[in-house]
Amino acid sequence: MSKSDFFETLWARMAQQGDFPTLQYCVDNIFKTLNADLTVGEMATSVLSDFSLSQKVIRLANSAMYRSFGGEVTTVSRAILVLGVEAISHLTLGIQLLDYFHGVAPNRPQATRALQRALVAGEITRALSQARGINEGEEAVVCTLMHHMSRLLIVFYFPEEWERVEAMCAAHPMTENEACQEVLGVSMVEIAEAAARKWRLPGLIAHAMKPRALSTDTVLETHADWLAAIAQVSAQAAATMVRDGNQASVEALLLSHAKVLGLDASDVSVAVRQAEVLNASIVESESPAQDATTLAHGARPDNVLERLRQGIAEVQREGAGRTVSQLAPMVLESSMRALDFSRCFLMMLNPSTRHFHARLGFGEGMRERLSALSFEEGFVPDVFHFAALASKPLLVEDTTDAEVARRLPRWYRDAIPDARSILLAPVRIRNRCIAMVYGDWGTARAPAGLGEAELETVDELMREIAAGVLRAAPAQSPSR
Repeated sequence: MSKSDFFETLWARMAQQGDFPTLQYCVDNIFKTLNADLTVGEMATSVLSDFSLSQKVIRLANSAMYRSFGGEVTTVSRAILVLGVEAISHLTLGIQLLDYFHGVAPNRPQATRALQRALVAGEITRALSQARGINEGEEAVVCTLMHHMSRLLIVFYFPEEWERVEAMCAAHPMTENEACQEVLGVSMVEIAEAAARKWRLPGLIAHAMKPRALSTDTVLETHADWLAAIAQVSAQAAATMVRDGNQASVEALLLSHAKVLGLDASDVSVAVRQAEVLNASIVESESPAQDATTLAHGARPDNVLERLRQGIAEVQREGAGRTVSQLAPMVLESSMRALDFSRCFLMMLNPSTRHFHARLGFGEGMRERLSALSFEEGFVPDVFHFAALASKPLLVEDTTDAEVARRLPRWYRDAIPDARSILLAPVRIRNRCIAMVYGDWGTARAPAGLGEAELETVDELMREIAAGVLRAAPAQSPSR
């Protein structure tokens, strides 16, 4: 077929089979994340807005890294703290692309291998950049992921033709790019260029998407050249790892290009080890089996007390030296997972304005609601002020009860009209409420068996936030 026929067919098949706007959204998200300076809380909020995504991130982070950090990773917030925002950004972006293409062509072995190669290549790039201390590591990861886009588009939208490309490469000494030109009448370079134009990608990314030849004598004179080169080399290494799993071959390939890329041998060894663990964990992460660290949304939580105590242990283990903005997401998420909240948010007191404002929220639609969640510190006879005065968390079991309903403030009813049961946990310092954690179970009632022991343990979690505030400002005391 002609080039024009190929691209006309490609865009038509994407629109028909693969929900092209969804892929466009993924691509836009990639560059939004790349250009953002996200905090732990912001990153956690982004991931936790998608329950399925959060479970996959936890499973990948846990399977790949928990041995290195002493104890399993059970929350997105802890994964971000121990692995870093950049690493979780990479996992998130990779998973978004995986999910998109899985929706296009489920249960296709070729597609699975192509996706696996893309994600492993991204991990190699991230690990190499991180080990070397290169600041543009996330940028390089995105370039590496997008470097695979030409192959992914052919694999998913021209599967029969891709089989012929692979057969030609196996039978003759030719590259995928050459075979693609022979079979489809268009090169992978041209596909990359067309995709870059269609998605209005930055020049650096578009440059990195093009396959190229590299040798030990190659001189990289620009940052764009370096990005393209590390994307290419990581792609080759990932292909080798996914194909035969031979770490020695992968390491030898990377070492042969280390000098060109400005890397040390030790950088290569670290990258290979991390990529291999990720490679081995991807299949497991995609399985439907549920492990002890995940709880299907809407299920009745088991062993609430045990889960809460586990959350306290994690917060205490990771909390030393952490800022409140780093600590709070862990406390909030630990509470949410242990109690199976549908939504939860943290409100902090602004001493200047004497108002509580929602600062962080997890659950469907919470990001959009945060700005509406605010109340003054001065006493009003409603459930939030009663909770602020209480010495322990306040459980409101039925908001439809007439007496309770009249104690729900308008700002709350307007923002969250459908919560049946709510839990309000104050954070107190020297007898003043300086923050409050809210959680609800949507239209369902609070879990049975949520008693004094559980509420006391929730209070222990709140004391961890208070301790973080005191560590940050030991000389200041919250006074009226």
